[in-house]
Amino acid sequence: MKIAVLGASGLMAEAALYDLAANPKVERIWAADLDPSRARAILPRLANRRKIIPVACDLTATAAAARKLRGADAVLHCAWYEHNLKAMDLSLALKAHYVDLGGLYHTTLKQLKRQADFSRAGLVACLGAGSTPGITNMMAAHLAQGFDAIETVGIYDACHDPALTDANFLPPFSIRTMLEEYEAPAPVFKNGRVQALPAHSDPEILDFRAPIGRVRVGAVIHSEVATLPGYLKNKGVKNLFFKIAYPDSVKNQLAVLSAMGASSKVPVRLNGFSVSPLGFVTALALNAARAGVGPRPVKARDFEILRVRVSGRRGSAPRALSLDCEMRPLGSLSAGAIGVGFTGAIAAAMLVEGETRVLSGVGAPESVLRSEPFFAALKARKTFSFVERIEQPFEHAEQL
Repeated sequence: MKIAVLGASGLMAEAALYDLAANPKVERIWAADLDPSRARAILPRLANRRKIIPVACDLTATAAAARKLRGADAVLHCAWYEHNLKAMDLSLALKAHYVDLGGLYHTTLKQLKRQADFSRAGLVACLGAGSTPGITNMMAAHLAQGFDAIETVGIYDACHDPALTDANFLPPFSIRTMLEEYEAPAPVFKNGRVQALPAHSDPEILDFRAPIGRVRVGAVIHSEVATLPGYLKNKGVKNLFFKIAYPDSVKNQLAVLSAMGASSKVPVRLNGFSVSPLGFVTALALNAARAGVGPRPVKARDFEILRVRVSGRRGSAPRALSLDCEMRPLGSLSAGAIGVGFTGAIAAAMLVEGETRVLSGVGAPESVLRSEPFFAALKARKTFSFVERIEQPFEHAEQL
């Protein structure tokens, strides 16, 4: 199979390239980016790197990009979610299956409207196949099988990274996405309908395996809320939300950037030049990521846990289950990057191999991917492990 990876200069794409290059069924990988220099720089780290072809490519120029990536069986879109719709256009032009890493709710809703386009083309588009959304969607679908009726689904993300300090900040994922999560209202499915809450509201205190420990989580904007309520409708789900715990250093630095207006897309004038604060901060983050490329990359030491908790009934008996996905780093690849990049690579390969629940169309992982090969592929990577528990109902969780 042949896979085109878009946005190949990013940290998530590096993990995807690593996983795809290690897959014996993948014969060619295009590492496509406006500036593929970082993709070239990381090639010495990757086994089977001869499979990888760095390509200078503007995904928004559909016809030109399609000529450069002709022959791709699937497109794995690792660039900013703002380009998801254009990346879908490119997939259709290539007659290739499509995978992305999430649309931060609102873009995902727009993407779902492309159902007819992909159905007519006989192609599958899998939206949000990273760690969260992605693994969490599949975890929720797995737990739902044990319920006749579902009351509440809680999705949580917590991590620990000793490299993240107040004096040394490298965004664990896109700084643009992090700022939007930090500031934007959080859609939650509450009492059977979507409502918007202030970012980081509705807090809870939860305990995770060390070294994460006890953390405070709060609701933020995320794509799971765009798709899982519909998928679980036949179970009568009433409440569904996503909550995250940022490390203190990340939270403090996002607060400073937000207070300074760094998320603004409105250009400001400086010494005769115009630049948007968000564009400037994005460039700084990309430079910091590129600075980590070298012959002796720093070994990653982070640890991340995704948790899904479901409460409801089995028959007439109340029931509550939780499932944790623990993610560990691999060499210089962080647990956070592995969770997103490896999962995207797995999903792309599954689409090409036909390991799907649908023959064509657009959907999130819970609707598109077959459960057994998906979880088997994660477990085979040895950096993922799963722990399932019987829990107390949600009303007994400690609240702030």
